[in-house]
Amino acid sequence: MTIRQHTSMGLGLSPGSGVCRFAAALALAVLALTVSASTSSPANGNFEKDEDGDGMPDGWGISGNAEVGQTLTRVPGRAGGHAAKLTCTSFVGGRPDSHAMLCQTGVVSCRRGQWYRLSFWVKGEGIRHGMVQVALRNTRPWADSGIGGAFPVTRTWQRVERLCQASADVPAETSRLQVWFASTGTLWIDDLQLVPVEVETELHPALSTVGVRNFIPNSSFECGASGWGSYDPYIRAWGNLFRLFGEVDRSVARDGSASLRVRVRKKGGPKFYFDYFNPVQQAVTCPVAVPRWWVRVQPGGRYVFSVWVRADRPKVPVLLLVHAGNGRHSSRRVEVAREWSRQTFSFTARDPFIWVGAGPDLHDSDLPEVTLWLDAVQLEAGATAGVYTPRTAVESALSTSVPSNVFTLPDKGLTLSLDVVNHSDRDREARGRLRILDFQDREAFRRELRIPVAAGQRVTRVFSGLFAGRPGYYRAKWQPAETPRTPEIELRCAVIPPYTAVDSPFGMNHAYPWSFMLDLAKQAGLTWMRDWSVKWHTVQPGPGPFDFSAPDVQIGRVLDRGLNVLVLFPFPATPWNTQADEEKIRKAAAGKKYLMERYRVACAPKDRKGFSAYIDATAAHYGKRVDTYEILNEPVYTTYAVPRRFGYTVADYVDLLEAAYTAVKRRQPAATVIGGIASWVEGKSVRDFIEADGLRWVDVMNAHQYPNTIPPEVFAKDLQETLDTMRQRGQVRPIWVTEFGCYADDDPWRTPRSTIGDATMSRSNWATERDASEALVKTAAVYLGCGVRKIFFHAGTSGVINGKAGSGIFFEYGGAPRKMYAALAVLAGKLGPDPEPLGFQRRPSGLRSSVFRTRSGGLAIVWSAAGRRRRFSLGPGVLAADVMGVPLNGHEVACGTSPIYLMARDTASIARALAGK
Repeated sequence: MTIRQHTSMGLGLSPGSGVCRFAAALALAVLALTVSASTSSPANGNFEKDEDGDGMPDGWGISGNAEVGQTLTRVPGRAGGHAAKLTCTSFVGGRPDSHAMLCQTGVVSCRRGQWYRLSFWVKGEGIRHGMVQVALRNTRPWADSGIGGAFPVTRTWQRVERLCQASADVPAETSRLQVWFASTGTLWIDDLQLVPVEVETELHPALSTVGVRNFIPNSSFECGASGWGSYDPYIRAWGNLFRLFGEVDRSVARDGSASLRVRVRKKGGPKFYFDYFNPVQQAVTCPVAVPRWWVRVQPGGRYVFSVWVRADRPKVPVLLLVHAGNGRHSSRRVEVAREWSRQTFSFTARDPFIWVGAGPDLHDSDLPEVTLWLDAVQLEAGATAGVYTPRTAVESALSTSVPSNVFTLPDKGLTLSLDVVNHSDRDREARGRLRILDFQDREAFRRELRIPVAAGQRVTRVFSGLFAGRPGYYRAKWQPAETPRTPEIELRCAVIPPYTAVDSPFGMNHAYPWSFMLDLAKQAGLTWMRDWSVKWHTVQPGPGPFDFSAPDVQIGRVLDRGLNVLVLFPFPATPWNTQADEEKIRKAAAGKKYLMERYRVACAPKDRKGFSAYIDATAAHYGKRVDTYEILNEPVYTTYAVPRRFGYTVADYVDLLEAAYTAVKRRQPAATVIGGIASWVEGKSVRDFIEADGLRWVDVMNAHQYPNTIPPEVFAKDLQETLDTMRQRGQVRPIWVTEFGCYADDDPWRTPRSTIGDATMSRSNWATERDASEALVKTAAVYLGCGVRKIFFHAGTSGVINGKAGSGIFFEYGGAPRKMYAALAVLAGKLGPDPEPLGFQRRPSGLRSSVFRTRSGGLAIVWSAAGRRRRFSLGPGVLAADVMGVPLNGHEVACGTSPIYLMARDTASIARALAGK
């Protein structure tokens, strides 16, 4: 990755009024700042200027709710100059403007797609959770720019630097550059810069084209399906095909002894599903076979893509596709028949990275089904296709025989197969190194291999019983000796004890779109899916009867896999029964069609009886299959339901909640009704909800959290205080966290790394999968130890081949496990379906622990505070295991920041061990 700072263009600057509460002389101060159009910093980003002598740095102000007591001053800086000091002495949360904020409006601009380096020095004291956020925002309409992030602060100065790519144009006149936190405390910041830079992005994994004619490995499928996946260009929802649609056929071939057989059926074939905003149920009609590699090419260069194809009938449409790194497609459609024919597509590269693919295209065809065979795929430089040639004379591939490389018999470990193919007419030898890394990226297996292969033959070596009795995450690496001509092959693997109970503490927000992903989720203990498909406008598009056919499919496919469904009623209105003010809606949505549609149904219904009838009809329809319902998504504080932005209050939500609760209980008295503000529990709106007697109308209170990447034990106090408030009112309710973020990807598809999702999700993006896995386990321990009963991860989505897939949390392409998958499987297995919490504790020694009584006995999840490592004796009857479930032998264990499990027949033995007795 190469980064160059711009020297000829800077951030756009212009004077302008903003929304900050500036000092009276601020406008004059901004005008007085002499910043050239080529500057690489915000105005007065070093905070040295105070020409009006008011004690505040010129060009900067504060913003926040009037109940937030805050001051901004210019103070001695980090290295002899000056810094800005933001002090908050009183704080009231629960509103969009509940923050202490340093900001600059009308000055800084950004351009969509441009990279920027954000940097500053910072320190802080007394800030809740020790986190500060920085962002560049557009204020008209209010929108994120993609520039910013959340950062930890300590009592000492530290430098923060981050590369950000602008996701939208933000003109200077409507911009706000802001630094904020949501509590009392003090923040010092110095030398704040936002510099445009040129970044040469790299896409991964990328193939070298040096010394080879055909760029594609395993191009004739002699090594099986290794290195191949699929993509459907007609699926444009949140995700795409997530594994290869097709099978290797060793009875039909154009070159060698194998081909790829792809069958498409318009009716009865695979479908892609998604439950939001309008439920998606889309047949796979164009499964393009794609190498799971990017190819680096020369922009402006001529290339030709060719493939041998045959079909089971005449006039079968086939799509040849070239996909560029900038997201653009170019394609050629051809027709093929029963005989083998070579199809070519010559093109000029417009981007440094591309991938290619071919497959049947029945999207606009009258054909009901078709079978297609592909073979001898070639991508080469030039304008015309040359004679087919494999990438190298000897090719090899690493594979497993279990779905997505997830092994569910820990006592037998994992099994790898190494296939080696000799395409040449003389005997050869394949040489290379097979290595396997464990959860901590330590080398756990290594073998140097020399494998003789006769001319035109295939040899398979099998390595079985690896890591028998040692569950966990493993990464297998096969490195042929001829690198880079022969690329390294990696496999993500997990060895887990499969989860077998019907219930568990864990689930997903949105069900994964593919059945194989639902099965993988269930094996790891993700037994709940939060479904969004039962929206009022979906089941009753106009006045008249209800039609549940669309959500029946979404919910039925989940129930059919043996999973549980939480039905969410996301919105309180429908377009024909809403209080929406069209003028306000248009202004807030800024012309965006989706936002206008969502804002209409986010408003309260014009007729509450209609809302009650919608809830009643749903409870009646699903009464024998579903018994858990959640009433509205993130009401009041977001724009999903009765938003404060349109004048609604917590009282409006409680009014609708009462109606929904009453309707559900009338039909299903034993049903579980979940409600609440669905923010984090410390928020003022949550307190307002409890004080408004909202708990009267729920069996479970909800919460949402996308936490910053900080030690999760800081959230224990929030939960404990919330439970205390419930106790004082005599209304104790369990808490379900129905949205939770915890992300990481050790194999990013692009560097610099792209964002996981929106700004909310991105703040929960850990540096490594190991960090995220350990945080997941510790956070669950804290939550479940402090009143939470279930945690739903966001989101059950698939990604796209050779592209972004981080939001699905647990899976790489093909369902290959991330480290978080193995960590969750162990956690769910230890806890079981109904762990009884005995409390979370911070110990003076630095140990943190949550203790549970489970169906298997006593369980403790234990770790040590950062910088501390504690050794303690287990005592009689106490066993220990690491975060992957691997037993820790001996009578004494060492505990660091990575959590460990203590297990015993009873909790008393664990308590003695933790107490050092």
